[in-house]
Amino acid sequence: MNHYFKDVQTLKAVDVYRVLVLFDVKSHPIGHAIKKLLCAGKRGAKDYRQDLIEAKESIVRKLSRMDEEVLLQH
Repeated sequence: MNHYFKDVQTLKAVDVYRVLVLFDVKSHPIGHAIKKLLCAGKRGAKDYRQDLIEAKESIVRKLSRMDEEVLLQH
């Protein structure tokens, strides 16, 4: 099966957290960004633009951590 597709035939429903598990997302900041992107503007608490900003911030935070890890290894 293509890596973009996961078999969900046995599931009645698929929520965003199940998607993260199915695609083996282990990074909390990346999972947070994916959740924000999939549900942008739909949760009622924040508008579409704010959810996109927060998704971007989560990705930037993950990249910063990765950069720090590289620096620590040298």
